[in-house]
Amino acid sequence: MKSLTLPQIDVTLACPVQEPALAECIEAHKFNRRGFFIGGCQKSGTTLLMSLLDNHPQLVVLPEETHYLEERRKYKPLKSYQAKLELLLEKLSGLGSPAGCFDTTPGCALDARHYRQFGYARFVELARNFIDKPWMNDSLLFSETIRAFGIAAGANWQNCVRWVEKTTKTESFGRLFDQLFPDARLIQIVRDPRAVFASLKNRFMNCYGYHTKAHRLPRLWNRSAREIPRLRKDPSRFLVVRYEDLLANPQEVLENICAFGGFEFNECLLQPTRAGNGWEGNSAFYKSFNGISAAPVDTWRKYLTEHEIWWVELHCRRGMELAGYSLQTDARFSFRRWLKRLPGESRSGYVRARRASLCQGFGLLRDCRYV
Repeated sequence: MKSLTLPQIDVTLACPVQEPALAECIEAHKFNRRGFFIGGCQKSGTTLLMSLLDNHPQLVVLPEETHYLEERRKYKPLKSYQAKLELLLEKLSGLGSPAGCFDTTPGCALDARHYRQFGYARFVELARNFIDKPWMNDSLLFSETIRAFGIAAGANWQNCVRWVEKTTKTESFGRLFDQLFPDARLIQIVRDPRAVFASLKNRFMNCYGYHTKAHRLPRLWNRSAREIPRLRKDPSRFLVVRYEDLLANPQEVLENICAFGGFEFNECLLQPTRAGNGWEGNSAFYKSFNGISAAPVDTWRKYLTEHEIWWVELHCRRGMELAGYSLQTDARFSFRRWLKRLPGESRSGYVRARRASLCQGFGLLRDCRYV
């Protein structure tokens, strides 16, 4: 097996203890340095990539999102690491369900997650034991929870090259990411904003019959896409992958991801699983899939009107240029088009979307600023 090469750092300096606890402390710090994060805008393919990496023998893959960086403010007031762990375990409570469907939208994939064979009680017990140590910190709290998951799941965590965690928007917390996980690597998945808009809009329409997020959806995409220049400046730690490229050339893209992460390509990467079990996806348009499919790439072309496409391109043009997506409209501001209500847009949503659009136009929305 190919081993991960990390800069030589004496981890014993971070362990203010003597034998036999010293060996345990060193082990925790070594595992901590193997972080591999997946981020990106919601509905950009982050879960697909996580599911492709899931069954790799050199990886420990956490199958649920934690939002650990995004919800940092919730952790700060807590005085003990035990209390912080309990908050983190709340995010991972789904691991305690033998099976569950987390999306019951009619006509959509159920995103079923099966954890029948997972020892949840042992996982919780291990995690509580791991974090009750004198060398604990906020970074180790996270990685030790993942180590506990790996042990409970029966993974070869001692010889793993990377542990993997996927949470949307992780790429947007650069300073905190560098502070807590300076040795970690991160992949940002980028998907065509028109496809993201179509997927999320379809979900809202199926649930409610209308949507109120005509500007919120492009804003979420811009928040992620604006990080592309920063990430590309450090290719040793960050990799930007387009969802469309992953579907069109899965083996080539996955081989690049393996080289970036320092682990070997394996044929199992071409078959999505979740916690080792088969996974049929969470598409907003397709009931299920049996493997990597290019079908979702152009669905937006049939679903969105020309007016909606113009709206997305108007607000996401800069990010589309960075990611290499071609415009279908002129993407220029038109007062007549701008005033026209989008299909399925509620009246209250219309007012909020036009207000937010004006704020973006005047540079008042940080999420939509490209610097």
